[in-house]
Amino acid sequence: MRETVLIESRNNETVRNYAKLTDKKYRSREQSFLCDGAKLFAEAVAAGARIEAVLLLAGRENPIIADTLARMRTPELYKDTRLFSLTPPVFDKLCDEKSPDGVITVIKCLDNFRKVYKIERNDAEAMRGEKLMLLSSVRDPGNLGTIVRSAAAFGFDRLILSDDCADLYHPRTLRGAMGALFRMRADVVTDFASVVPALRASGRRVYAAELRDGALSVDEAKPTAADCFVIGNEGHGIPPEISALCTSSVYIPIAPTSESLNAATAASILAYIQR
Repeated sequence: MRETVLIESRNNETVRNYAKLTDKKYRSREQSFLCDGAKLFAEAVAAGARIEAVLLLAGRENPIIADTLARMRTPELYKDTRLFSLTPPVFDKLCDEKSPDGVITVIKCLDNFRKVYKIERNDAEAMRGEKLMLLSSVRDPGNLGTIVRSAAAFGFDRLILSDDCADLYHPRTLRGAMGALFRMRADVVTDFASVVPALRASGRRVYAAELRDGALSVDEAKPTAADCFVIGNEGHGIPPEISALCTSSVYIPIAPTSESLNAATAASILAYIQR
């Protein structure tokens, strides 16, 4: 890593540029994102993420941060990583945590994420043997982060998302995922309607997770690890045109006095069933 540089002004050009990474358009343009906290810093280094800069809160000591910095000293990957020490007012400009650990990491967009126009049958064939979960218009970043975390915990290999899902690099997604984003592959698909037919043509069953006429309970469906579930929008569910492409619809039995489950909760239960 490079030598530590002290920054004392909130108007410093480097700080102003990094502050712009709170905006999705700027993250896309710069192909970088901000990551708050010591645990996510340690997870990023453990995963071999490309770290552009480490921003430290001046005067704050944290053993996890110190240990992670020590592990960065030798690898060639981090020889050009910039190291900054920020005074509290400067750090606060970049941090949205109420009780910050004292580190913000600037990370290059992850190689395990890709944006594609559509999924063809040959793409689906190439995913044979992978455990997949499909997300349609999941727009709440916290829900998306929780789904990523659960999917990773239950051994899923890849998420396939419609391109109107929440941003994978949103701060709330990152916090909710708790480091799982560094280990999970994700495809963001513009033509999401292409996904289900391609997966079914490759021999998979694809279930829409929704309660509708003719839906099977998850117990009746008896899903296997090779099957896929589509998780829909928190308020509006799965678009009818996507449901129509699926093998069938599946619901999780709940008390009759309860209307529905949160999208992240439903995804976590289904992921556990398929573990």
